[in-house]
Amino acid sequence: MVVCGNFHGVVGYGKGKGGAVPVAIQRAYAKSFQNLHYVERYEEHTIPHAIQTKFKKTKIYLWPGAIGTGMRANSTIESVLYLAGYKNVKSKVIGSRHPHNTVKALFKALNMIETPKDIQEKFGRSVVESYLLK
Repeated sequence: MVVCGNFHGVVGYGKGKGGAVPVAIQRAYAKSFQNLHYVERYEEHTIPHAIQTKFKKTKIYLWPGAIGTGMRANSTIESVLYLAGYKNVKSKVIGSRHPHNTVKALFKALNMIETPKDIQEKFGRSVVESYLLK
């Protein structure tokens, strides 16, 4: 499995099989660019809200972190979030920690992120950012 990212919110993954390891890596690399996802980053360093998701027997919890908290995550999750450009996220993996299932559960969680603009469209109400209230 290969994961690629640009450190600014675009990340993708791919799996490849082949007769030799270099062939498999090359195929996975090509597939990772066909499977790119844009993920929202809150204040350019974390996620906007807590997320819980499940894929097969893997359950993932993600929490936003304050500036300077750093990554507190499983090594697989830490690698993917780092490539996506996140700097301060806490996570917990419960159940199976197989890298394939963990990555798929993580991408499912990242696609569930709702920005204030998404919530505004969903409910038809305006959302005021907390920094505007000060």
